[in-house]
Amino acid sequence: MSKLKILVPLDNTEKSMHSLNWLKKFFSGEEVDVTLLNVVEVFYKEEMFSLGELETVKEISKQVLDAAEKELGGYKVTKLGIPGYGPDVILKEASEGKYDMIVMTKSSVKGISRIIGSVTNKVVRNSEVAVVVVPE
Repeated sequence: MSKLKILVPLDNTEKSMHSLNWLKKFFSGEEVDVTLLNVVEVFYKEEMFSLGELETVKEISKQVLDAAEKELGGYKVTKLGIPGYGPDVILKEASEGKYDMIVMTKSSVKGISRIIGSVTNKVVRNSEVAVVVVPE
């Protein structure tokens, strides 16, 4: 029997790590191949990023992915740090990577940001694959 391919988008908050706990509760390392995805949202301003700023962003992404990989000892893990707009990168990776499932933690954004829509909401509404939304 083939393993399920699961995409787990993570940001640099502790709450996004709840997805890993859910994954470990329902799947063993023998049942799934996990891809950890950290989207580095790059915002352009009048001047371009300095190389130092870009390296700092890459290092933060690496730290997030390394910490998550450590939490998933015993699982086959692939790590991706991709620059771009969160929902677009997640949806593109899910589609092109032929994943069976996306596992994300519920957003806790309040106020005007909630009206506009969170990354999780946009992924749920537009995904071609199943999305599991884990409560905080």
